[in-house]
Amino acid sequence: MAETVLPDIRAVAETARDALTGIEADAEYEHLKTAVLASTQVSFTGFPLIDQWEADRDSEPLFTEALCAIALRAAVLVLTVDDRAVFLPVPAPVDAMVHVVLAQGSLAWRVAEYNVLSLVHRSDQENSAYSKGCYTHDCYRQAWGEPPGRYWIGQQEADRRTAVLAALYESIGMGPDGRRHHIDFSTSPAGGER
Repeated sequence: MAETVLPDIRAVAETARDALTGIEADAEYEHLKTAVLASTQVSFTGFPLIDQWEADRDSEPLFTEALCAIALRAAVLVLTVDDRAVFLPVPAPVDAMVHVVLAQGSLAWRVAEYNVLSLVHRSDQENSAYSKGCYTHDCYRQAWGEPPGRYWIGQQEADRRTAVLAALYESIGMGPDGRRHHIDFSTSPAGGER
């Protein structure tokens, strides 16, 4: 199978800007934003990579960054018609918020459908190899200027932060990815009824 040639950065930027403008002007936009910001979804290896992360402070800007990532991916799909090409590298915190947006199901799909956007997502195809100067970074800069470094964390720094988190998680009995723990609640001194 031939490798997809990614489209011109300027074309992606223009298409993504139009997509984001359409999403933000959509009648359902505020409903989507409210639903996302009310979500209690937690990521152990996405949001916590943000320095001194606080959901109350960081959720709204991350929502905007997730929409930018969705718009960039939708633009690549429009320009290539190849759903393999859309899996642009996106940093883990932004991708975690993309998951929260897409978890809004029919609301997210209605906004996309109204704006003639295709939402393509497969967890097994996620690509977190984002770094300054990569194709995603260049497309983002062309569309909206420099992405906020607080959320658009390069892969090398993300790996370092992930190792810090893994050591902290291990110190309280959790696996490095937050997908398992060895906490025995029956022996926990703090507790309520059993």
